[in-house]
Amino acid sequence: MNVLLPPTPPQRPLPCFNDARTVAQSLNTPTVVCVGTFDGVHLGHWAILQHGRSLADELRLPLWVLSFHPHPKTIVHPERAPRLLTEPDERVALFAACGADGILMLRFDQQLAQTPARDFAEEVLAKQLQAAAIVVGADFGFGHDREGNAEFLRAWGKDNRCPVEVVGMIPGDRESEWVSSSVIRRCLENGEFARALRLLGHPYPVTGRVQPGAGRGRQLGYPTWNLTLSDVKLPPPVGVYAGWTNRLTPRPVMAYYGFPPTFEEQTARLEVHVLEGEDSDRAPQAVETIWLAEFVRSEVRFVRAEQLMRQLAEDERAVRARLTHIRSEGSTGTATSKERREQTSAG
Repeated sequence: MNVLLPPTPPQRPLPCFNDARTVAQSLNTPTVVCVGTFDGVHLGHWAILQHGRSLADELRLPLWVLSFHPHPKTIVHPERAPRLLTEPDERVALFAACGADGILMLRFDQQLAQTPARDFAEEVLAKQLQAAAIVVGADFGFGHDREGNAEFLRAWGKDNRCPVEVVGMIPGDRESEWVSSSVIRRCLENGEFARALRLLGHPYPVTGRVQPGAGRGRQLGYPTWNLTLSDVKLPPPVGVYAGWTNRLTPRPVMAYYGFPPTFEEQTARLEVHVLEGEDSDRAPQAVETIWLAEFVRSEVRFVRAEQLMRQLAEDERAVRARLTHIRSEGSTGTATSKERREQTSAG
């Protein structure tokens, strides 16, 4: 089952830190720790996080997620640094949906890149996060020259009475391919949005700073929030989407990403029209997140505004129908652990 509704916000704010020393001061119990960059929080990452959640429940300990920002390749191999599938706040929302009790989002810099794996494990994992058990993926690596691989961590854990469990890669939807952030990036770059969502297991989040527009949407009967994406975010393929606002009660939206062809705009942006609910009539926040659940159509250039208005009405009908179908199938952003395990085991 594809999970095409956005993650449900937690009932109370999730503890989230970027300084390990601050975490140490706030903890009064050992923890189970899942470690990884987790860009995308895709099905492979979900398997790691759900394993950590099950282990934490078994040990009656809180589950903490240790992640990194910016992406380590930005520092180690800047010429190969990828654009992100999930920015920090997007990742936090997904970690919360995975059942995390707290998050340490360490800033990755040259000092951290040069830290020996043993020093990192002893200082951050053992001392500050008080790890009683650790869960990582099979391809995980940390520390100077990535010397802290799964094998190293297992040996370190044995010496320190801290069991380390390694979760294997999850098969993708094509032969001899695993679910990975790099595969999902290729999907988005090649316009394979539906396949990207299948491998993610959730809608694609797009966060942007809201900029004032020219007011053309309101004149056409479709007022929009105009979101400008950050340079580090991998944008979705150009086109029209069905999606949701990032609210306690998600609101359906019709969105377009690209360079508005009819009006010859020069800057790409996400234009979002809220279809119903209180959000449709209020001013947006300074920064908004939209969860794109389905690609509706590619962009089309119209000669006259009247043609665009007719197409917008058709798009709205299509978007409403698709989002109603998603709701009727019972997809939720808080699927049970059993449902997620079934999804990942199915590849």
